[in-house]
Amino acid sequence: MMFISHAISPTPSPSPSPSPSPSPSPSPKLYQNVCKEPGQKDFEQRCLKLIESYPQITLIEDYLTFCRSFLKIVAIDKAIKSQQVVREITEKYPSSDPIRECFDDYSTVVVEVKGALAEDPELIGLAVKYAGDAVDMCERSLANEKIVNISSIATLNHEMELYTDIVVIAGVRMGSLFDGIVVEGYCGNGSFEEYKLVS
Repeated sequence: MMFISHAISPTPSPSPSPSPSPSPSPSPKLYQNVCKEPGQKDFEQRCLKLIESYPQITLIEDYLTFCRSFLKIVAIDKAIKSQQVVREITEKYPSSDPIRECFDDYSTVVVEVKGALAEDPELIGLAVKYAGDAVDMCERSLANEKIVNISSIATLNHEMELYTDIVVIAGVRMGSLFDGIVVEGYCGNGSFEEYKLVS
């Protein structure tokens, strides 16, 4: 009897499955880009905290709607309330020229942020920058006040600068006529920082 040997080929090892490629990170939302724009960590954190308290604004996907919504929902109300606080302090210390000057400056802030809603899109950021300039003037006036405790107004200035800077940044991103606009932000310690935006 003849036996025929059949060679048995070894079973090939299964090829390792390719590792799944990591999912791409979601693109930052528009408001997150606005907050990151100056490259200042403190500004970014304060900006995110403020805007994320208004969920309807975090969903906006175009700069014009963002600017107008932020003005209408957030910034105008803040400006009016800040002006009222400064008015009360002015009435309490009527002999203080720096505080009276601050009240005039906050009147300008209210006019400019309200007026920005009616501006052409490319001029919204510029109108709100004028409001920010008025806040800066108030802060500089306070440096001349040596008697009255003006810490509450300084705090308002610090907060209001954030509100105006957010709109200015978004306005420049939207396509301002003013390339290379300089935004000056109050740091809360009596100093200011400047950063330049190029549209």
